[in-house]
Amino acid sequence: MNKIKELRKKRKITQVRLSIAAEVSQETISAYESGKAEPKMEKLVRIADFLNTTTDYLLGRINDDSPLSDLVNKVADEQLNELLNNYARLNKLQRRDLIWYSSAIENKDLNK
Repeated sequence: MNKIKELRKKRKITQVRLSIAAEVSQETISAYESGKAEPKMEKLVRIADFLNTTTDYLLGRINDDSPLSDLVNKVADEQLNELLNNYARLNKLQRRDLIWYSSAIENKDLNK
């Protein structure tokens, strides 16, 4: 998983910060980066989300490490990037709450 280390350094993120986001130890991140261990899918998705890339890039299936927001829309949108970065830092329950809240806001506007 050299891609994790490469992208982490490119994004100027420490192993400790990534370990917090992925909910693993710093030693586990080190093991992923050195190839001594491989992340389970759930952890790989968390890492990809936090590094703002795709699991395909981390797995070596594609060579484009572009941030997700760039892959979705090449136009830089500061608020979308902020939202994606905030979402990446949330735990599973918080993500569900955010999705529920955003649906409630959308439905509120539709009921006017």
